[in-house]
Amino acid sequence: MRRLSVLIFLVCLSSGAWHYSEELALTKVSQVNDLTISSNGELWVLSPSTISKVDENSGDLVVFKHIDNARALTALGPNLYYVDNSNRLVTQPSDDRENAELTGLNLTNPTQMTAMSVSGAAGLIVLEPTRLVFATPFETISTLSTNAERFSIIPLADYSDRRTPFFTLSGNRIFTWSGGRFLNAENYVSRLIYSASNVVLDFCADKRGNLYILFADSITVLDNNGQYKGKIGVGNISRGSRILSNPTNNSLIVYDRSAKNIQVIAETGQISEELIVLDKNRPNPVDNYTEIPFTLSEPLFLTITIYNLIGEPVKQIARDRFLRGSHRVAWKADDEEGNLVPNGVYFYRLESNRGVAIRQLIVLR
Repeated sequence: MRRLSVLIFLVCLSSGAWHYSEELALTKVSQVNDLTISSNGELWVLSPSTISKVDENSGDLVVFKHIDNARALTALGPNLYYVDNSNRLVTQPSDDRENAELTGLNLTNPTQMTAMSVSGAAGLIVLEPTRLVFATPFETISTLSTNAERFSIIPLADYSDRRTPFFTLSGNRIFTWSGGRFLNAENYVSRLIYSASNVVLDFCADKRGNLYILFADSITVLDNNGQYKGKIGVGNISRGSRILSNPTNNSLIVYDRSAKNIQVIAETGQISEELIVLDKNRPNPVDNYTEIPFTLSEPLFLTITIYNLIGEPVKQIARDRFLRGSHRVAWKADDEEGNLVPNGVYFYRLESNRGVAIRQLIVLR
């Protein structure tokens, strides 16, 4: 068996291209039906009974309006748009809690809605069963047949240009669509650019056209042609969770449905001289779950392996190319067969062709 042999630590503080800037608890919300980010970076949360906004200074969730079972929410300029419990589109000024108006647009069981500016006017793309609807707040303009589960547009992009793509998720596969326009969506043609073997929880595009694919343990990053750029480790994310891109600063917003919290993963240009930072796992001692944080000052292909006290490998928990920045990898205190390991002292080893880092943890139940 392979044993631990290298005990050289390349460990000190640094920061990279991606870091966890804050975590917001949504414990006061019983259920999140939808989230949206406005063009000026405001984060709005839709629950069965309220529309709320995350206060940019305190991070608190501030109730904006009480509603009754709205199902989809989006924002554009000074207005919010949501679908009420009768599938009718409602427009609401984001600075006025009272003056909500029905627009006259009726939809069919929408599951997702995104607003965009089309030649200076408000436009909407709505995902319904078997189709995407391209509409103004007042009428349907065109439709596109698709079996998509989710879709994403490039924030602030010019969708009057036929070359500007949007993206759909179907069966753990990502498709890019181009060749059409808002007025003639039937001219869009799709092309498969990514297929995953694991379950895709959600995905989004940023304003540069990069794609962020959310999995249970990581975010895979692609360019707009589907070329793999690397991944961001996020620990453990539950099904039904969401990922959004903030167009004002390209940060990522990850909502974990089970934990009822929002992780903000911010982008920074700061570069460290140190290559690898392997931090202490949390929590430690470990019961049945822990997260191992690490930071890279450049993209690296690496492995992270758990070893027992006598140097025998227990489980490899990461093997991939990770982007520059901060990451989290989860370990459920199990071996390769999924069996819980006994109490004791263990080591986790991060290894790349540029260096090795090792730390100790304790399993105690």
